[in-house]
Amino acid sequence: MTLTQAQKDQLQRKEEATSHTAQFNPNEHLIPIKNRGGKDADYLPVQWRLVWFRDACPEGTIETQATFLDFDRETEAESWKWDEVQRKSVKVVKHAKGAAVFFARVTDGKGGSATGTKSETAASFPDFIEKAETGAIGRALAALGYGTQFAPELDEEHRIVDSPVNRSATNGSKT
Repeated sequence: MTLTQAQKDQLQRKEEATSHTAQFNPNEHLIPIKNRGGKDADYLPVQWRLVWFRDACPEGTIETQATFLDFDRETEAESWKWDEVQRKSVKVVKHAKGAAVFFARVTDGKGGSATGTKSETAASFPDFIEKAETGAIGRALAALGYGTQFAPELDEEHRIVDSPVNRSATNGSKT
């Protein structure tokens, strides 16, 4: 039996797919961070969410778009800086021009899709445009299930965004 080149290529792709035994393990790439409440939390950086996504969804797509970009907008951000004279951290306010908002859409090639948005300012990051785009991708990936449990931006803490639900008195619970 003689195989065509297309059949040989298809067999080779199948062999490569079945020989790929090592699945991505997100736990190997977690980093410790402090969450908004100052507590320790695990975080999966966007670069590793991308690796995981590409490993699981080679046919997936990622599209981004700047929905707002203003290089002249005055921005400010508070941060902490070590003061050698006072021998303590002091609050400083940085000022810079520039703000960006990015939108990302991720599709897994299997019917699933999710979106994310992220804004950043030049006062917070000199590379605010890249940070906003990366953040939007990270949020879309988290919404699709890649790193959701490690995404602090999805942790509402005390800021509940869902509408309250009144429970029916007929099910035995209090309203």
